[in-house]
Amino acid sequence: MKLKYNADTQLVFQIGDPIEHSCSGFLHNTMYDIANVNAVCVMVKIKKGELPQFIESVKLLGANGFDITTPHKTDIIQYLDECDDGSRIFKCVNHVKLREGKLIGIGLDGVGMGLAIENLTGGPGSLKGSNVLIIGAGAVAGPISADLSERGAKSIFVANRTVDKAEYITKQLNNMYEIKTGFGKLENNYLSYCAPESDIIVQCTSLGLPGHSGSFESFDFMKKLPRHCIVTDVLYPTTDFLEAAKSLGLKTINGMGMLLHQQIAMIDFRFGIKLNTNCLDIAEESLVAAIAIRELHEQRKANKKTK
Repeated sequence: MKLKYNADTQLVFQIGDPIEHSCSGFLHNTMYDIANVNAVCVMVKIKKGELPQFIESVKLLGANGFDITTPHKTDIIQYLDECDDGSRIFKCVNHVKLREGKLIGIGLDGVGMGLAIENLTGGPGSLKGSNVLIIGAGAVAGPISADLSERGAKSIFVANRTVDKAEYITKQLNNMYEIKTGFGKLENNYLSYCAPESDIIVQCTSLGLPGHSGSFESFDFMKKLPRHCIVTDVLYPTTDFLEAAKSLGLKTINGMGMLLHQQIAMIDFRFGIKLNTNCLDIAEESLVAAIAIRELHEQRKANKKTK
């Protein structure tokens, strides 16, 4: 066992609610080892509304900062001293560092998903001219839409249960890029309308997340997708959404791709260290191990309930 933690160890928190399902902390600690930094990531459950107290604790402890998952990616922005324009516009930050008493935030989900899709489709430039369907308009949908626009997407259509949120994303994209956009309600009719022209689909809702009771109305729209369509999900290791796509022979990417590819950018942001993509093989092994451990813990809990 590698023992390096001491008084100089930089403390980083992974916060969210629920947090039990997240494997990010395990992965971040692996990345710290790869980058050879004296730091440790600790998972902490912080409920919605508890950010002010948590931030005071971070400052008191002199921590390096914290990483964020649901439900804080938007709420954190009001407490930041500095934030990049894209993350502020789309209201999504998932990494925060504390420097000289100031909180500096950035959102890297878009970069992670964009790189994951690009690597599957042939590398830089391979997304130019593609038509993208974004399902959901939550915290990660805007940054992912923006990153895919940066990589050359020709159109972005957004489907969401609350149509106003989908419209907001498309308006911001229109302000930032020369791109065709559209929006509609998250229902089978609209998804079926978008499907025939879609080269890429990114599922950005919490449907399929452990503990979430919601589900899709139908997956019938997938039958209208082109055979070359790439179907992705921000959740991992798999969801009913991805399984439906696989059953039709479509290529899929789960949220592991997004999470893995943003690690290089995260290490640069937090520690100023630049890594190359070769390290992602080790990172992927670590994430797979974390998922296996999570599944084992869940099985043990289930077994105790049946006794």
